[in-house]
Amino acid sequence: MTKQIKNVLIRSLTAEDNQTIRAVMQETGCHQASKALLRTAYAYLRLVDLSHRQTARIKQLESENRVLRQSSAAIVEAVKTVERILPIMPNLGSIS
Repeated sequence: MTKQIKNVLIRSLTAEDNQTIRAVMQETGCHQASKALLRTAYAYLRLVDLSHRQTARIKQLESENRVLRQSSAAIVEAVKTVERILPIMPNLGSIS
C-alpha cells in the first residue's frame, strides 16, 4: 500500500514554472497555486480517462468497419455472379 501524501512542496521553481502556475491559476480561477494545480490535475485525469474510452471506441468502430467492408465485398461478388448467370437465361424476364 502506498503511503498517504499529506502535503507537497516544490522548491527552486524556474521562471517558466512560475509563468505556468500563474497561467493555471488564471485559467482555473483559483487564487492559491496548490488548489489551481490540483484542479488541473483532476481535469487531466478526466481527459486521460476520456482518451482511453475514445481509443476503445475507435478500436470497436474499426472492427465493425472491417466486417462491413468484408460484407460489401461479398455482396459485390454475389452481384457479379448473378450478372454472369442472368445472360445465360435470356427468357427469364418474359416468363408470365
